Amino acid sequence: MIHLRRHLSQGARAHFVVGLLLVTLGLTAVLAYQAQSSARSHHAAATNALEDHAAFVAWQFASRAQSKIDYKIGSPGFHYLLGADAVPHAACDLDAGECETPEAPKRPSFLYTVFTVDLDGGDLIVFDGPELSEVVRSWLCDTLMIAARSVYDPEWSYAIVAGAPDRRSHAFFYRVEFSQDGSPRSVKGFEVRPVDKLNHPLELAYYDQPLLPPSLTAGADNASMLSVRVLGPAGDTLFAPEPQYPPGLTARDQLTMQFGQLPVEVALRPESADVLIIGGLPRSRLPLLVGLLLLAGGLVAAAIFLLRREVELARLRAEFVSNVSHELRTPLAQIRMFTETLLLGRVRSGEERERSLQIIDQEARRLSHLVSNILLFSRAERNGTRLNIAPTDLTPQIQEVLDGFRPLVAAKGVSIALEIGDELIAEVDRSAFRQIILNFLDNAVKYGPDGQTVTLGLKEVDGYVRLWVDDEGPGVPRDRRDEVWKPFSRLDRERENATAGTGIGLSVVRELAAVHHGRAWVEDAPRGGARFVAELPLKSESAAREWRADRRGTATTRVGLGSGSERIGER
Repeated sequence: MIHLRRHLSQGARAHFVVGLLLVTLGLTAVLAYQAQSSARSHHAAATNALEDHAAFVAWQFASRAQSKIDYKIGSPGFHYLLGADAVPHAACDLDAGECETPEAPKRPSFLYTVFTVDLDGGDLIVFDGPELSEVVRSWLCDTLMIAARSVYDPEWSYAIVAGAPDRRSHAFFYRVEFSQDGSPRSVKGFEVRPVDKLNHPLELAYYDQPLLPPSLTAGADNASMLSVRVLGPAGDTLFAPEPQYPPGLTARDQLTMQFGQLPVEVALRPESADVLIIGGLPRSRLPLLVGLLLLAGGLVAAAIFLLRREVELARLRAEFVSNVSHELRTPLAQIRMFTETLLLGRVRSGEERERSLQIIDQEARRLSHLVSNILLFSRAERNGTRLNIAPTDLTPQIQEVLDGFRPLVAAKGVSIALEIGDELIAEVDRSAFRQIILNFLDNAVKYGPDGQTVTLGLKEVDGYVRLWVDDEGPGVPRDRRDEVWKPFSRLDRERENATAGTGIGLSVVRELAAVHHGRAWVEDAPRGGARFVAELPLKSESAAREWRADRRGTATTRVGLGSGSERIGER
């Protein structure tokens, strides 16, 4: 009951820690979201500020472009048209007999077609330059009839209409003449051809002065900070100086209605953000935050896994303590009972006395074996396994183990068969080697049926000494053969059958084989059941001969000292 309460308490603590870890992960996710939201807001504010700069540049460029177009094309063009109309006839000085003819204005190179439109009759007359195509003529006449009455402002000196009636861009400058009653009477204007003639004033608007405040750009020219593009009515590019920057931080504007509403696009150079915004355009923190969140999730998952493993280990250790307590209590109870029987003189015959002593010896051996296993396992857990490796004749070691083990299995009717070859000498620790044999035999007897024959074999294989023990039990499934070597691990059928044991015997065998630079495994026995195998390094033949010579020399010396043949036989 106490164990159950402790187990439940430990489980409750584990659930509390898992819940705490999950809450921590949730809070981490919330903080990551808030950080990303803050970074996104900061990025949006910086982007808006840059777009405001781009919008200012677009407006500034449109204003300057209109001024340059007026200065380079509009005013000179209409000065020519109006000047040609206002040229007086030749003035003559009759007294002097001389006449002076004023010089007519020079025709600008951008003038292509000069026309006039009678708004009352709707007639368009070309009186200078090439004729217009029928499509362009019809479109221009209809457009000017509407613009003169609903678009043109009497305050304007002129205006521009731009269009693409024949899928090519056209730009027409026009001026409306009004009658005395203020109604539009006629339109006079000209076409700029080619339309690329507009590039010159646009270049002046772009290159003459910085479009961004010099206090921000430290005097950098426009080309290093931004790019400008002016589109024609047909969607073609009228003006686009190099370099042109990608449309990331862009703004759009257009010329006023007086100047044909030509679109203007401005793109800031991405690197200019570091100049225009303190600290530059914030970079996305999403990859970093996602990485940190994944790391936090991984750490929480690892912590949960370790916690689960810890709970499992605690459960296994609790079972181990319980099993060890049971394993210790049973032989101790037997020893105490038969010792009291002997002390109180309750034996009725010499045979009963002999039987009691045998049981006491048997249970003491079992306790010794169990305590040795626990000590070896404890040292292995602390990486403290230390061996006294020396050349050892293995056959006597096996016989010694069997002499002590046979009484332990007499009650189950188990017999032990040997398959041992010639004399084998190996570099082993004697006590460790005996413990490997004992654990193999104990495992075979424990999980095999009563009355079975357990086979113990020993032979040389490829420079190793191979020790194996066969039983006649159910064997070990192939998919569980690695599991049986783990501490506290027991197969499900062992739990169901409630087989006694600590669950550390085979793990001790594998540890002892490993520190000998050998290995251990399990396979099917030839006659059914399981075969547990351990391989340990074999001593070289030359070293074995030296070891035998040393033994003979030692024995001869002892005989000479009068030790006697019995002492030699004891060796």
